[in-house]
Parts: sequence; structure tokens; C-alpha cells
Amino acid sequence: MKDFKQNSVDYGKVVVQKPWGYEYLMYENGTVGIWFLHLKQNARTSMHCHPHKKTGLIVLSGEAKLSFLNDSTILKPLNKMMIREGLFHCTTAVSDGGITMIEVETPCDKEDLVRMDDEYGREEKPYEGKDAFSPITEKHERLSHPAEGKRTEHRVGECVMFAEKIKDISKLCARPAGEVIVVLEGGLKSKSGEPVLSAGDVVSSDTLHRLAERFHCPDGATILSLRKII
Repeated sequence: MKDFKQNSVDYGKVVVQKPWGYEYLMYENGTVGIWFLHLKQNARTSMHCHPHKKTGLIVLSGEAKLSFLNDSTILKPLNKMMIREGLFHCTTAVSDGGITMIEVETPCDKEDLVRMDDEYGREEKPYEGKDAFSPITEKHERLSHPAEGKRTEHRVGECVMFAEKIKDISKLCARPAGEVIVVLEGGLKSKSGEPVLSAGDVVSSDTLHRLAERFHCPDGATILSLRKII
């Protein structure tokens, strides 16, 4: 995994302590960043938005309430949500023991943050500074970038993750249903070259199968697949 340095901070080497729990960078490739989040029971993030990046959320364990300005939804393990640029949202840990989840951000920019409401007094304040950092340790699971034809396996929460680099994305149609797929590099395009599925997108395996029947993957793809541990 590449080191993600921004504003002289190497996020690949720190855990960011939050009033609601903590987060750390699991993976980064220059375009997509994957962050692991743990929220304590009944804790919530600020009501915030990212004006210039898209975000994918996937719950790994526990039950989360994802709120927007006018409505909300409940997410359980392997439930996912794509959040467009500028959409205000807030995550609350509902279940006993809190929740774990991953946040997929594209592009990688922790400063792309606007807080609207926050029960910890951080309204309109920037992302946490160095006083909130602690060293990352071996107990913090991180994702390695796979070589072509190889697959790496990681177990986190109630899920197992597989990172792999493949030439033909249509071969995933033979895989079991019920997986969640994160595109890390490459993707699907139309005949005219328009992107249909690109880096940072989070989709169900069923959706990916349907798209792969119609669109092509000219440059291959690096993906992260998630499934529940049986």
C-alpha cells in the first residue's frame, strides 16, 4: 500500500482518534482511499458533506443509522450506500458494542469536509489535526495491493475481503451472489469509451454481473470483494 501524504501528514502511519471512536487508512492507491471506522455505541459522526468527492459506505459489523437532512435508513453488515458529492449525511452506531464500517473516498482528500451540525462542538471545523493521531499498529488490519492473477484475503468484523487484479471482469459472474464489490482501479466502459463503473464505485455483485454482460473492461480492474463470514 502506498503512503498517503497530505499536508505533511502520512495517514498510512496513524490512527485518527475521534470523539465517536477512531478511523485509519486501510488502503490507498492515489485515486481511492479506504478508511476503517469504529463508532462507539450511540455515538455519531457530524452531519457533514464532502463537496468534491464521492463516498461509499459499507457496514462490516453492528447496526448503523445513516441520516440525511430529511430522512434516514438502517444499514446492517454488508449493506452499502453511495453518497454523492455535497450530500450531507451522519452515521450513528445503533447496536450494542458499536459498529465497524469502511468508507471509500474518491479522490483521497481529508480536507474536503464541511461540518454542519456536531454534538462534539466541531461545526465548520476542519479535519482532525496531529493532536488526534496515534501510531498505527499490527492489530490494525490493512489491505495490500494485489499482483495480477493473485488474490489477498483479509478478515474484518463479520466480513471477509478479497483484493484482486483481474483482466476480464465478466469472469466475476461465476462468483457467488451476495458480495459487495469496490472498484479500486479500472472499471467498465461503454463502446464510446464513457465510464459506466469506475474507481471508487461500490456495487452489489448482482449489479456488476448485469453491467458486465453489456459493457467492457478494456484495461482490466482491481477490485475489493466483501462477503459475510459463514
